[in-house]
Amino acid sequence: MGDESHVSCALVTLSLVCALLCPVPSALAADRPHIILIVADDLGHNDVSFHGSDQIPTPNIDFLAYNGVILNNYYVSPICTPTRSALLTGRHPIHTGMQHGVILGAEPYGLPLRETLLPQYLNTLGYRSRIVGKWHLGMFQWEYTPLYRGFESHLGYYQGCEDYYDHTSEFHLKKMWGLDFRRDRNLLWNCTGQYSTEVFLHEAVNIINTHNDSEPLFLYLPFQAVHSGNSDGPHLQAPDKYIQRFGYIENHDRRIYAAMVSALDDAVGAVYDALKTSGMLQNSVIVFTTDNGGPANGFDKNAASNFPLRGVKATLWEGGVRGVGLLHSPLLHTQGYVSEQMLHVCDWLPTLYAAAGGDPSTLHNLDGFNAWDMLSRNSSGVRTEMLHNIDPIGDFAGVRVGDYKLLIGDVGVNWGGWYPPYQLAGDEITLNYLNFTDDLTERVTQDSRRRELEQKYREYWGPEILARLEDLHSSGRKKGAELVFHSQISLGQVFSASKDWVRGTPVRIECGVKPANASTNCDPRKSPCLFHIPTDPCEYNNIAESHTEVVTALFARIKDYAATMVPPGNKPNDDRGNPKYHGGAWLPWM
Repeated sequence: MGDESHVSCALVTLSLVCALLCPVPSALAADRPHIILIVADDLGHNDVSFHGSDQIPTPNIDFLAYNGVILNNYYVSPICTPTRSALLTGRHPIHTGMQHGVILGAEPYGLPLRETLLPQYLNTLGYRSRIVGKWHLGMFQWEYTPLYRGFESHLGYYQGCEDYYDHTSEFHLKKMWGLDFRRDRNLLWNCTGQYSTEVFLHEAVNIINTHNDSEPLFLYLPFQAVHSGNSDGPHLQAPDKYIQRFGYIENHDRRIYAAMVSALDDAVGAVYDALKTSGMLQNSVIVFTTDNGGPANGFDKNAASNFPLRGVKATLWEGGVRGVGLLHSPLLHTQGYVSEQMLHVCDWLPTLYAAAGGDPSTLHNLDGFNAWDMLSRNSSGVRTEMLHNIDPIGDFAGVRVGDYKLLIGDVGVNWGGWYPPYQLAGDEITLNYLNFTDDLTERVTQDSRRRELEQKYREYWGPEILARLEDLHSSGRKKGAELVFHSQISLGQVFSASKDWVRGTPVRIECGVKPANASTNCDPRKSPCLFHIPTDPCEYNNIAESHTEVVTALFARIKDYAATMVPPGNKPNDDRGNPKYHGGAWLPWM
């Protein structure tokens, strides 16, 4: 087929030979676990109920978390292209040139071809590697796209965001606009009206259902949800059947956002169900991660929440880099616990390679650490520090060494507030203004209504949501298309907090008392800010002045990292990539 062939959006199974697939004895390959790597886009820390969100129940994701490993000291990059590059290379973005921003429109650069990706490593162990969903690591030349980077099939899109229903992507207020949806190299023009979360769900389930179990499967499933749509179109989109679940959320944007999360949660459950039905689950490793913190309080025209963490996506505050993450697998020696060991997104490549039976010590130039034994046995940590980022263009940096975090430069000062989730009509206006101050003061009637809703969420949940929550704790029966999981905990436990963690209770962030000067005691543009994260996860207290020796030591670590950094790979936009020159579609143009 040609590059611009019109092909059906119906499910098709293609059998392409990956260039780096090396023959592996079939008996050996059959013993390797299936790896399912699920990525949510822009999911906030406070947008899953296993982190304590009563506003948005996520029973399917919760099931994987409570019966696997909850990653409570897990960090990602503050924005999506850098995280995806680190996830698939095991190398920090400062070492691949991906440290500044994201790839936009027709910018002619991508994740360097000299980098070896996770599917390429896994293919040498006999894996069949497939991607369903978002790429966002370069598309100006075909060599930068998934089929040339270790994946044998791809249903999804190349850009950073697009419309959830017509699958067009626009850049710079429609000066560049076109279709960005394809199966492999072939454009899909006839998927209009099909919601991307459900399209990706059906494709993933089909791959699982038709997979030859004698070969290990690597399924990379980076969903579009819950990223905003096009900037010059509907920003938040979900099917009505999901929006209707959340009538108790008065705020229009947050209600649709909750619906987007709920659709994602259903999709995660359906993937789990397909693995179980196919018999693959017992030999599977499932990772669920966000790519960065949530764009809260209207950032990027979104309605996510990281509360009570500080900041939003694209900042180095905890709300931008502390990620939602979990590991679930019957192959884990220890399950059902909260991991407090430090983990970085760079660690997934060597960790999953080890889980696949490979020897990570043979992989060179990695920044990630093999954490498989650590996570499987809840053993001692494998890393003691991590670089959040060094951006030489933005002139800012952040590092964590042990318990201390140092911030230098404009790490997102204008988005350094603590933003509770929208709830009332008008919150997108009221909270956007008030949360740049220390105190949230509103009219008595508004405050009363907010508290009333907080206390009565479950009374407002419709029968469908309640049924899903009951199913989470049922004995394993199946009702229609709903997913049912087995658990030994009661429904009430899901929404109760406990200092001594009990399996099945939310893992909440405890901030302590917020000082009056929380918003003013740190301006890293003027002088470095230092926080002790275990006791101050919400970054209330800048202790730089009283811990000058720590500041000096962490600043030296940033200088050490900077000495190894390669220049950012960013390139200016190239109008030759404009879809108007390519039949109204985004295509490689060089």
